[in-house]
Amino acid sequence: MYYESGAKYFWISFATSLVVSAIVSFIFIVFVSPYITMKKTKVEVPNLKGMLQEQASLVLKNKGLLMLVSGKRQDANYKDGVVLEQEPLPGFLTDKGSLVKIVVNSKPQVAVSNEVIPDVRGLQLMAAKDMIEKSGYILGKIEFKESDIYAKDQVMNMDPPPGSKSRKGTVVNIVVSAGVETVTVPNIKRKTLSSARYLLKKSGLKLGSVGYMTNIELPFDIIVSQEPKAGTKVNAGSSVNVVVNHESNY
Repeated sequence: MYYESGAKYFWISFATSLVVSAIVSFIFIVFVSPYITMKKTKVEVPNLKGMLQEQASLVLKNKGLLMLVSGKRQDANYKDGVVLEQEPLPGFLTDKGSLVKIVVNSKPQVAVSNEVIPDVRGLQLMAAKDMIEKSGYILGKIEFKESDIYAKDQVMNMDPPPGSKSRKGTVVNIVVSAGVETVTVPNIKRKTLSSARYLLKKSGLKLGSVGYMTNIELPFDIIVSQEPKAGTKVNAGSSVNVVVNHESNY
């Protein structure tokens, strides 16, 4: 009876020892061993400078390393989110699973302006200049163009266009009317049509309609009247109508 009890105790103790050993081995293999192996594996830290933050993270992950953004600073030579610094430096041998700290570029956010560029079209040049500058903008290029719609020195157009949202200090270019060039109508009476065309072209004008009449007291094939009359101020490019004395066929 005593022998059977001792044998039973022995086998229970033996089985318990096996179970405990199996559990300890399992824990060691699954949890402890990979950690020890990982810590003992050395990897070379890659060069992350110039990479975007997302790209750097992927490169480190493939190397078995971790990443931490330790800071941000501004550098106009690089895009936003580009790695500027790293620690450890490239080429350093470190344990797998180690942390690599990086500093990334962070450009300042430009606030969207709610300022609206005033409409100076139709204003005289000096009035337009005054309004632009009082609104906090800068008068830029002034271009003059002939116009028969806008009076001389009146603003015809602007860039940026009126109503545009833009920051204070933006340069505003304008187009100003130079008016219409006026010329004096020459005297082409008693001239032939060919001579009249030459004189009109030389004055910046052109020959308009040609009418005919017959007056035997005047030389034939010459201009006997013109409209507008000689000495009149007209816009450049205007037409001058004439009447020519023509010999009748009857």
